[in-house]
Amino acid sequence: MYSIPRKLIMLLAILAMLAGCSFSYSSNSSSDSSKSSSTSSGETEASPEDTKKSYINDVSSYTSSAVKGSDTKKYLNELGKIAERNGITDWERNMDTYHAVGTGLRQAGVSKDEVKDIYFIPEMVAKEKNALILILESYQP
Repeated sequence: MYSIPRKLIMLLAILAMLAGCSFSYSSNSSSDSSKSSSTSSGETEASPEDTKKSYINDVSSYTSSAVKGSDTKKYLNELGKIAERNGITDWERNMDTYHAVGTGLRQAGVSKDEVKDIYFIPEMVAKEKNALILILESYQP
């Protein structure tokens, strides 16, 4: 009969225990990490009002800086990205988008009469028939 040396059995047992402990420790730290992550994200969750303000500010700022551009597709794609970052799923139907665009145009010094001539406005109006009206509403005192 073939016999395995006692030292080899002990060594294998220790290695098996270490591997088990390591796995167990690894599993717990991963679990702890996800608990920490969910707690952390719960603490930083913004209120709907804060999210709306953030979205409006982001769109206004971007519009103000992009007003001198000429790439409509780039502008509209960026609006989509801003909306996505702020949890807005359909920015084209979100009236806050157009008010924020108007605010950004106003901040950039675009007069009410010049709004319709801005490079991205025709495409916005094609997507949302009330876009121009909503944008111009932001020019009201």
